[in-house]
Amino acid sequence: MDQLMKLVSQRQNLFTEILNSINDAIYITDKNGVTVWANHISEIMTQVPREKLIGRNVRDLEREKVFSPSVTRLAAEANSNVSTVQKMGDGRKYITTGHLVKDDEGEIIVIVAHCRDITEAVKTSSRLRDTEELLEKYSQELRKLKIPLHNNQSSTMKELILHPSTEKIIGKIANVDTTALITGETGTGKSVVAERIHFLSKRHKAPFMQINCASMPEQLLESELFGYKKGAFTGANSSGKHGLIQAAEGGTLFLDEIGELPPHLQAKLLHFLQTKNYLPIGGRDYIQANVRIIAATNRSLEQMTDDGSFRSDLYYRLHILSINLPPLRERKEVIEDLAFYFLDTCNQKYNVNKRMIPSVLDIFQSYTWPGNIRELENLMERLVILSDQTIEEKDLPQKMMNDKFLPDYVKLAEKNSTSMPEFLESIERNMILDTLKTEKSTRKAARKLGVTQSLLMRRIKKYGIDVQEEVYYR
Repeated sequence: MDQLMKLVSQRQNLFTEILNSINDAIYITDKNGVTVWANHISEIMTQVPREKLIGRNVRDLEREKVFSPSVTRLAAEANSNVSTVQKMGDGRKYITTGHLVKDDEGEIIVIVAHCRDITEAVKTSSRLRDTEELLEKYSQELRKLKIPLHNNQSSTMKELILHPSTEKIIGKIANVDTTALITGETGTGKSVVAERIHFLSKRHKAPFMQINCASMPEQLLESELFGYKKGAFTGANSSGKHGLIQAAEGGTLFLDEIGELPPHLQAKLLHFLQTKNYLPIGGRDYIQANVRIIAATNRSLEQMTDDGSFRSDLYYRLHILSINLPPLRERKEVIEDLAFYFLDTCNQKYNVNKRMIPSVLDIFQSYTWPGNIRELENLMERLVILSDQTIEEKDLPQKMMNDKFLPDYVKLAEKNSTSMPEFLESIERNMILDTLKTEKSTRKAARKLGVTQSLLMRRIKKYGIDVQEEVYYR
């Protein structure tokens, strides 16, 4: 210190020369914010000559947008050192700190603002972030091409199972880390979609674990999900057990048939989704987990919340992002391609070369497929194993053959009706509609149906059929 003071005594402008040699701005005001000195870099950053800064209050300069906000003002108001990002008149950004210099009594003598230009650093950071996002996007596209859809399923299978709109939604959901819900009938490919989301996400290198909530008893299900501590219950493993949540750390846990989750486990799952921590059976301390939850169901969770069998708060937590998979009967355009795909796969698996006659495909097209894609896959394997060289109608299950001769409206009534009266009324209504569509008049339609015209008119009124609109434009 003595050596420094000796240098100062020899060269009175030494301190100002030192401060002007710094590449950062040094800006000094009195305790009231009146500018008393600024180095040369301050002039460049503010684009205001030093002589027009000295004597000016920083509050006035702030109002004139010379800099915004004034770190000097912030430090004075807080009575402590303050750091902030400050914007100058030219739009460049600076990291700025206001330092309070106080006397022995704690009174402010001067306030020193130190500014460093971070505009290029911000641009570099933004470019890096944009590059990372672009690389992740390209990485996801590459994974779409490389990753099998499910076990050994090919990209051709993926295109058949997943509707293009569904694949687009999957890509969007994979880009974020939010809980997702997959809905659809049994056999529509919900587990396939869950795996697809995981393998296209940033979690793809971490585990993908899954469990069917309807496949095991309640007590066992809880221990499988959350694990248990040593001595938690009679018959427990002496060293305890890790649950699937811990096993899926960093990755994804897929909960299939979530609608079968018992009420008290619904509460535990909700707590985990809200806090990302859980309590193993017999444990005292909560465990933090980094796991994404994807759930699936073939039931109407909304209806279950109405009747009180499923927690509404859990439903809304799961339903942030959702995908509904249409049944196979609504995607008849892919039935033939799927059938041949499964046929080829099974031929290779069993080292045979079975063929399929066109009339079998016709029956496939008219069948309602209650088991959807899984039913078709299992049926094709059965046919390849049990049929002769050619798969014919006689090889098909009797139920499918019976279904062949049923009108579409009977199949639809069978699918949608919950009671015999509903089933019969649905058939009656659709028989009337189909007959009116071909006969064009109620008199001819009644004759074809084998009823009187007055009875037909009563049925038309009962079912709310608009003869002018529903008959001719149905």
